[in-house]
Amino acid sequence: MTGTGIQIVRLAESLPDDFEALRHEASAESYRFVEGLREEWLAGRYAGDDDRFVVFAAFHQGELAGIGAVTPDPYDPEPDLLRVRHVYVRPLHRSAGIGRSLAAALIQQGLALAPRLSLRAADPRAAAFWEASGFQPDSGGSRRSHLLSRGA
Repeated sequence: MTGTGIQIVRLAESLPDDFEALRHEASAESYRFVEGLREEWLAGRYAGDDDRFVVFAAFHQGELAGIGAVTPDPYDPEPDLLRVRHVYVRPLHRSAGIGRSLAAALIQQGLALAPRLSLRAADPRAAAFWEASGFQPDSGGSRRSHLLSRGA
């Protein structure tokens, strides 16, 4: 998937070279979930042939600009539900369409495998972003703020 200088890549072998810089930027903004992605990657969660565990990296003009994952929902382990997780776009790349491109890839992958996707928006700005991507506010599950259903 590409936009203006945007490339979305499914990660298979390793995290991108510039991942540590992205992780530090996220931490500086008090977003700890990127550290969670790193821990899950190192634990081997994304290795293997299970398409329900996927990480996408977004590159903008060749530079790592963002990252995100789709996994089974660890808080609501229902067979028809996956969760969009660990989504982060670096500050210098915001407002360039990277978030929208990354979200589209995550949503497409997730809804191809399950009829419902959940997530927890980190703040009101994130909530507005995900709502613009089709998610609806939802408090029916454990630790989720939004839900998207296929065909909705």
